Amino acid sequence: MNTSPEQYPPSATTAAATGLLADLKRLPLIVHLVLLFMIVIFLWNRPILGFNMSGLAWVVPFAVALLVLSTKLSRVTFPYILWLPWALLLFTYLAMVDAPLLDPRVIPQQRTLQLLSPLAVGMAASTWRPTADDLQAFFNTFRRLAYILTGIILFNLSGFFVAGFGDYSGMASEMTTITLFCSFFVTRYVILTEKRDIWLWALLVAMPIINVTRTAIVCSLLIFPFTFAPLPLIRRIMALGLIVFAGIAIFNTERVQKKMFFSGKGTIQSISSSNEDFATSGRTIMWEKLGAAADDELWSGHGTGMGETFTYNITGKTGYPHNDWLLTRYDYGLLGVVTFSACCLLMVGHALLQLRQHPDDSSRILLLAGATGFIPFVLLMFTDNIMVYASYFGNLHYIILGLAYGALRARAEKKKIHPGQPNRFLYHP
Repeated sequence: MNTSPEQYPPSATTAAATGLLADLKRLPLIVHLVLLFMIVIFLWNRPILGFNMSGLAWVVPFAVALLVLSTKLSRVTFPYILWLPWALLLFTYLAMVDAPLLDPRVIPQQRTLQLLSPLAVGMAASTWRPTADDLQAFFNTFRRLAYILTGIILFNLSGFFVAGFGDYSGMASEMTTITLFCSFFVTRYVILTEKRDIWLWALLVAMPIINVTRTAIVCSLLIFPFTFAPLPLIRRIMALGLIVFAGIAIFNTERVQKKMFFSGKGTIQSISSSNEDFATSGRTIMWEKLGAAADDELWSGHGTGMGETFTYNITGKTGYPHNDWLLTRYDYGLLGVVTFSACCLLMVGHALLQLRQHPDDSSRILLLAGATGFIPFVLLMFTDNIMVYASYFGNLHYIILGLAYGALRARAEKKKIHPGQPNRFLYHP
């Protein structure tokens, strides 16, 4: 009897698992940790042995990144010098903290390190010198992670719908991550014109729509017409028109109306903080008080952790006001807001300037996706705490950028070692 392996081919599940393991073997530890912890916190975001899992999800990669940098600092290609003004500002303010004035629940050291975690992770990722096959492995893994995330979201939502909570609109952290995936797959679609990428973007966009996460809906939709990828102007205009039409249709659905207005019904013109019927989950009052107090120290701010302390005094149970721009202005003043904004703009500009080196498609995707990722980031800062969501957005965002810079250096080194030879560092989808 013939019992050769050819007679019993591996199942689809076995083949998929084998492919995943093969791809993961190509990726460095820092990438493994960021991706692994992201899946873990989506599945289990509860304390373990007294430690908050979402906290471990940024602390562990941050610690490993520092370890990598301690041994491979000379291999860093990420333009960290662009972020030195922001890092120096954070450490200066941390050194000036007046601890007795802070709420006992506020840990200024933690907030400072959370803000710097993505930078360290991006620098560590840039020490790697990936080949074309390595980047393909990352792209494959990234796609799988997108499907896993949507599956987890749909599973969780189905439980709430079955339980009768059809208007549930939680999972803000997951929706934050969705916008980064949208940035990546829109970019990949524009560069490679593979239809599976645009369909995956549409699937990802559906998640915040189903979940009724308002800012995430806006961000995930607007990424397409405003991507930094080379999309023709006419297609941007057409896409924007379709998105406006779709946005109006979504806005008028029953679930969105109930989320937007206390009465359950309103118009676009009704969206105003002065409209008492407009539902902001209590944020308007909190923002007004925090904004007025921030003006007392407009230029230099009140100091690290003071914004959280002020918010705790208002709410009694939460220290984040769901507005990172406002929190940054309260703690670090206009000095902090301008410094951080400038660093973001310089990072985007630097990434786009690397396109002058005529990189391969893989590196172009990473550079443009990383630059585009700042669009949802700065928008979500107006309504969420995305700056400290390093485990949900920042670390993965800077992994993308770090890999881009590492790939550029690998390509440059290969050309130097093999001058005049054909470039085999091209991406093959």
